[in-house]
Amino acid sequence: MYKVFLIDDEDEVREGMMARTDWASFGFELAGAFGNGKEALEAADLRPPDLVITDICMPFMDGLELTKRIGEKYRDVKTVILTGYEDFDYAKRAIQLKVHEYLLKPINFREFAGLLARLKQELDEERARREDMRRLQLQLNESLPLLREKFLERMATSVVSEEEIERKFRLFGLRLEGPAYIALVMDIDEFKGDSGGGQAPERELLRFGAANIVQEIFGQEHGGFVFGTKDEKTAVLYAGAAEDCSVAAQTLASQAAHSIEKYLKVRVSFGIGRPRDRKSALSSSYLEAISALDYRFLLGKNRIIAIHDVERGTGLHQLGYAEWERKLLAAMKLGNEQAYASTLREWIEHLRRSVPSVDKGYASIQRFLVSVMNLVEETGYGEEAFEADRPFARVPTLKTLDALREWLTEWGIRILRQMDSRRRTDADSHLQAAKEFVERNYADPNLSLQQAAQQACMSVNYFSAMFKQYCGQTFIEHLTGIRLAKAKELLAGTALKTYEIAEKVGYEDPQYFSVIFKRNVGVTPKEYRAAAREGTTG
Repeated sequence: MYKVFLIDDEDEVREGMMARTDWASFGFELAGAFGNGKEALEAADLRPPDLVITDICMPFMDGLELTKRIGEKYRDVKTVILTGYEDFDYAKRAIQLKVHEYLLKPINFREFAGLLARLKQELDEERARREDMRRLQLQLNESLPLLREKFLERMATSVVSEEEIERKFRLFGLRLEGPAYIALVMDIDEFKGDSGGGQAPERELLRFGAANIVQEIFGQEHGGFVFGTKDEKTAVLYAGAAEDCSVAAQTLASQAAHSIEKYLKVRVSFGIGRPRDRKSALSSSYLEAISALDYRFLLGKNRIIAIHDVERGTGLHQLGYAEWERKLLAAMKLGNEQAYASTLREWIEHLRRSVPSVDKGYASIQRFLVSVMNLVEETGYGEEAFEADRPFARVPTLKTLDALREWLTEWGIRILRQMDSRRRTDADSHLQAAKEFVERNYADPNLSLQQAAQQACMSVNYFSAMFKQYCGQTFIEHLTGIRLAKAKELLAGTALKTYEIAEKVGYEDPQYFSVIFKRNVGVTPKEYRAAAREGTTG
């Protein structure tokens, strides 16, 4: 069954369509009926529909604004506009918003039934096209030429000059328009019902199917490059405007993750590096994207993780870390003491077996210390422990690998704990600043999640998740609670009219304020004031 939202502020129209339409017979489930666009948009955030049928002219949020908002968040949702106005401007805007149909009231239910049948067929075809493993297998066999794939991977993983990039772009017919360039890395979190083994062909097809959706969104629609990596992840090289390249990348990654879960039934996470001003610097953004994806261990699965949300500074610029160093640094960044200690033990044993001389053994340790120093300087965490222990002077005094391992374990864990503590403290202080910003500006009717996220120096997606953990409620719930608490004070303690109180607490529309007040408090503002005067409020 495909989920349908029905939105119309006329109760008779809405209830008539609900009563006269046998939704199930057309393959649809009526998942919600609403009197205005605001309510429908809030419901879509909890359970996105497949089809929206909406009137144009409604209070609080009209049908075209609802269509625009849903289209920005959920690219696969189809929209049908219902209206009694034969207005060309409405029709033109609806076409620009990619509205599927534009129908006039009164509704002809025979025509409406035919429309539902056509929409069901289109939705079936789209689902079949994405879920057809046989088709995915054919697309896998016809993937991009090997030389193009190899060049894109080399461009992401090593330093390639601007001159060579431009020459190879002309050779392969590639275009990546800046002025800002950013790298992303996507990985499937887990395969449903798979404990680690699983059927290799099905896993490969799911990987290819997920990469295909990323290619469709980033590549075909927005001009980015998508390719597979050696460790079976999917990489993206994307370009955009300097001021919003990172935000655009996060938005597209969210769309891709939603479509992958919807059509392939698997969840994915994205790591996102920082934007760069040259194509030749994409390799450093790519390294940051891999580093950001490592934080999935700490933050959980099904995440869009931007490196600037979890690390301060400009990120790592050195390329070609040995695998042991990469694992050790990842464990330190994630705060995983057990992984750090066990990896260090394995590395020391590797040195014992393979290093031909004492000098080369010390050189490997010194290189690791340099890597930790870079990590400390560029993330901004752990400086005190690093400087206090003077590791470069300490290492030469340790005469055996066993003694070296013991000291490096204690020293690394001390830095790791300081990094983790400082990171959490910084995040809490930023979230507290955002919370205080909301408490100061709750009366601004234009106060938004984006503004609060900017106060916290976080991306919108990351801030939304962290704010809920910090406050125990979503940003909207917190803002609404502040506004209604102040409204109660004004209703009980002043003679201000309801519309004046609505304006003072951030609601431009007094009617919408009354709807929100009753929904959350259980009585209307007028009833609450009367109860307050009688001393019977809770």
